[in-house]
Amino acid sequence: MSNDRTERLVNLVLCLLSSRRFQTAGRIARTVPGYEHDLEDKKAHEAFQRKFERDKAELRRIGIPLQSGIDYLADGEPGYRIARSDFELPQIEFTDAEAAAVAAAARLWQQPELQSGSAEALLKLRAAGIDVESHAATATVKSLPGAEAALSPFFEAIAARRAVAFDYLGSRDESPQPRRIQPWGCAAWRGRWYVAGLDLDRGAQRCFRLSRITGKVRLTGPEGAFAIPEDVDVLAFASESEARQRPIRATVLVRPKRAWGVRRRADQIGPRTPEGDQVCFSYTETAPTAAWLASFGADVLVVDPPELVKETVACLQALADEEES
Repeated sequence: MSNDRTERLVNLVLCLLSSRRFQTAGRIARTVPGYEHDLEDKKAHEAFQRKFERDKAELRRIGIPLQSGIDYLADGEPGYRIARSDFELPQIEFTDAEAAAVAAAARLWQQPELQSGSAEALLKLRAAGIDVESHAATATVKSLPGAEAALSPFFEAIAARRAVAFDYLGSRDESPQPRRIQPWGCAAWRGRWYVAGLDLDRGAQRCFRLSRITGKVRLTGPEGAFAIPEDVDVLAFASESEARQRPIRATVLVRPKRAWGVRRRADQIGPRTPEGDQVCFSYTETAPTAAWLASFGADVLVVDPPELVKETVACLQALADEEES
């Protein structure tokens, strides 16, 4: 279909949607771009009528509910219209879990490489009345800087079936260690992104937390170098990896009647003092926990362990530097 005809059909649809009255062929010829002609010229008018008949048939063919009827305000001439109730999509409804999934996906796709598709999808959802932003706070996928930087090359490597190399700081490592894997897939589990695949140095399947990757993820070797197992379950690998993490105990001081998000996570609150309430909870990842605690500002003071105190102070200092710049 030519661009001129496509534009003419769009203009025709807009015209027929914009009025409750049946639009006569004469009125359409005068108002819709693409149908202009001299109404007194018989040949030109016959050409318009043939064109209009083809366009009506095309609209019906693609499923647009074109109605015909009499316009009694135009001397009883036959006319056409499109009822909005027949043309518009039904109301889109999501459960809380589905809306949270949309918000989580939007956070992932906010990366510069993927942002245009995300923006278009969110625009359509908001136009349909879905308040995805209100569910963003409950989404389980957090946009950690390290994870964001690693996701894009992993997606590329999985699609091309290429091996990757990266430096990884495991929970028991004192310094980052080089790793090489054939990636099978990425999955998010309880707010953390993981990649699962075949560890080429160990000859066994492994799962890596993306936030523990330091530096860049480098694609190596030729395309199509491996096949992804049909029964691979990356989410199961991620959940098993999470279960193997030994929890760390955190102690923080929370101002009275403040930082309710920290209080909800606590498994122990007290003793209570005029300066604040002692709150204890368990965690497994220092960097995101510190960033989360820093978001509460002066309402939370981290007491223990020392590495969490240090990382939280670093996050607060980074925020202060951003404010000054």
